[in-house]
Amino acid sequence: MIGRLLMVLSAGLWLVLGCFSQPLAAAEFKLQPRLCLHYPQQQCELKVKVSWQQQEPACLYQKAGQQPLLCGDGKEQLLTLNLSANTQLELRSQQDGTLLDSRLVRVLQVDLNAGDQLLKRSRASWGNP
Repeated sequence: MIGRLLMVLSAGLWLVLGCFSQPLAAAEFKLQPRLCLHYPQQQCELKVKVSWQQQEPACLYQKAGQQPLLCGDGKEQLLTLNLSANTQLELRSQQDGTLLDSRLVRVLQVDLNAGDQLLKRSRASWGNP
């Protein structure tokens, strides 16, 4: 009984120590919406709501970006992004730049004529009765 208890306690200790060796994680990081639709030959302008809960102040960056898009304590903020391709947004510690969390914003191009062209090709394949 005591041996089993010691085994469980030592496993729990390793679990706790393992948690401290992991990078910090944002308690909650929200970014909405994460999909931007745009027409051909246009950039996508997306207005996103951003918020996070973190014990220390953090900053939001575009992946590999040197300048933060915004910094603070994570209160909900609106941010306008101009995107032309899928973009990874990273939440980093303001103090040392440690990556806390990230989200992908997808960019999709909408071609309203594509549906008509597909329908015409489909009808052409029916042949004449």
